[in-house]
Amino acid sequence: MDLTPRGGRGPFLLEKWYIDTLMEDGGALLVYLGRVRVLGVWISRVTAELFLPDGAVVRGSAAARLIAGSADHLVFGPARIEGERLRFETPGLSGQLAFAPRYPAVALAEPFLAQGQRQLLWKVEVPDADVMGEVSWPSGCRAVVGRGYRDRVWYDLLPWRFPIRELEWGRAAAGEHAATWVRATTPRGTVATGWLDGQADPEAKGAIVLGQSRVLVKSAVADLQVLRLGALRHLVRYLARDPVETKWAAPATIGEAKGVAIHEVVRWR
Repeated sequence: MDLTPRGGRGPFLLEKWYIDTLMEDGGALLVYLGRVRVLGVWISRVTAELFLPDGAVVRGSAAARLIAGSADHLVFGPARIEGERLRFETPGLSGQLAFAPRYPAVALAEPFLAQGQRQLLWKVEVPDADVMGEVSWPSGCRAVVGRGYRDRVWYDLLPWRFPIRELEWGRAAAGEHAATWVRATTPRGTVATGWLDGQADPEAKGAIVLGQSRVLVKSAVADLQVLRLGALRHLVRYLARDPVETKWAAPATIGEAKGVAIHEVVRWR
C-alpha cells in the first residue's frame, strides 16, 4: 500500500489519516495524522485521544515536522506506520499497536466528491483489523486489544466553498462481521456509500443495530482541544463555515453477533 503523502496545487489542501481501535470494555483510541496547507504554508499535527470506559479522557498532541512515506511506510513527525504497526509519541499520550487486517484496502468511490477540477478522495486502508498493543500517559498505561480501522482523506476543495452541509460516518465490528458507512448531504443531493464484510454495500448501515450511544465528542471543530488552534480559531471558523462535530461510541449488533461501533455527524453552518 502506497503511503506517500499526496501533493497538489491551489490555495488549500488537506490530508488526514484517521486510525481507531474499539475495545470490548467500551474504551476507544483515536489517532489522527493530519496536515493542512493554506496559501503555501503547511500546518501538521499528530493527535491522539483515549476514551476510557469510566468516562475519563486522555489526550495528546504534537507538531509533525518531518513527513515522508513510501510503500507500507509513513513517517509523520512523532508517529510512524510501518507495515502493520503504528507507533506514536506525544507529551500527553503515546502508544505502540499491531494491526492484523481482516480485509484488504478499499476505495468505495473515486473520487468521493468533485467540484470542478477539485475533489475529495477517501480510501479505507484498513477496513477491519485485530489490534493488540499498549498506550501510556504521564499517570498511567493500559493494554489495547480490540478491532481497528484506518482511512485516508485528501481534498483540495476550498473550505469557504465546501459543498458538504452534513456528513454522517460510522463503522462497526461484531464477531466475524464489520461494516463502514458514510453519507454526505450537499446542495446537489446526497452521496452515500458503504462496505460490509468485504464487499461494497451502500446499504451497509441498515445491517447494523446500534445500542445506547455514549457521546465522546461534541464541539465546534475549531474548538477541539487536540488541535490547539489558539488565536487561529476565529479565522478557521470563518473560512470553514464553523463545522460542529458530534461523535459517539455504542454497542452494536450485526446479524446475531454483538460488538462495538463508533459514529459521528458533522454539520456546517
